[in-house]
Amino acid sequence: MRQPPTYTSWKLTCHSPEDAQALQQWLSSRINLDRVLTDTVRATPNGVEQVQTVQHWLGDYFADIRMLPDSQANPASFRLVFHRRPDSVRFSKDLMVNILQEIEAIPQKVSIELDSKGEMESAAPPANRQ
Repeated sequence: MRQPPTYTSWKLTCHSPEDAQALQQWLSSRINLDRVLTDTVRATPNGVEQVQTVQHWLGDYFADIRMLPDSQANPASFRLVFHRRPDSVRFSKDLMVNILQEIEAIPQKVSIELDSKGEMESAAPPANRQ
């Protein structure tokens, strides 16, 4: 069975470099691996509704979540890179989508597009060779 990618990179583009900087500052606490997201699970076994609140630590699902410069060197854009833990369950995708939806919900207009995904990230620029 094919394994899901270990990283997913999203390109976030704002109207200005100042907006991008403000978004990065706002986002920094929301991608902290110590952050807890709460999920409400509803089930109706035998017609009786049961509601359970489940807490998810980002660090249980992701090895790292980083903001990196745009590969095109656009100061109004940056990349948001999610590194999934190899042992994490499918719910990591749901948490990633929750964070992207939080970004979409802010008043500032932000364009979000998939940048890349795969097994190895080429996020850092290559080292200068001499």
